[in-house]
Amino acid sequence: MRLWLVTSPDNFAAEHDDIEEMFRRGLTRLILDKRGRGNASRATFNDYERWLLGLPMDLRDRIWVRGTPDLAEQLDVRGCVSEAQSLMGDVPESWKRVNCIAFCRKLEQLDALPEWVAGALVGPVFQPQSVYEPVETLDFDTVATKLTAIGANAVPKIPQIIVFGGIDHENLDVIKKLPVHGISVLGGIWNYADPVNAFIKLGRIVNSL
Repeated sequence: MRLWLVTSPDNFAAEHDDIEEMFRRGLTRLILDKRGRGNASRATFNDYERWLLGLPMDLRDRIWVRGTPDLAEQLDVRGCVSEAQSLMGDVPESWKRVNCIAFCRKLEQLDALPEWVAGALVGPVFQPQSVYEPVETLDFDTVATKLTAIGANAVPKIPQIIVFGGIDHENLDVIKKLPVHGISVLGGIWNYADPVNAFIKLGRIVNSL
């Protein structure tokens, strides 16, 4: 199982130092998701490019940006996390060469994902710990049944399924019952006074699953 870390929605002084240390400690997947200036719901290309300049260039290969495949290519990062609906139907051929993770707020969306999509981010499965995450959770038993069926039938074929929402070291015993390839964490790291230590602790548990 892999640990995906979502950036804090707002910038703070030690953020780049903390994230770089987490990369040194084994972080391989970071989802860059920031609010824009002036209370804008999403950061712009310039905002993201400026933020990325705070990290070594080689780390971009471990970063997925929340946005379109075009944005991921412009920023030269590993891939993107996009709303599932935006990846369905007719899309530019160029999108299919980008490592795209579909953000699925409804389980029904899993059945409609095209084969070229690299994975699905599903949730929230628990009440999120962060006020920035959605608060309407999916029914855990329904999620378990759906993901088990997908794993058994391989239809639709989804290379990797990642769950999110209220996940931390205290509820991983429940999460490990799900047939998933990874977890995505926001509050489970950034809500702690020492996020690096929280990452190390959570990472050790995830690596043992």
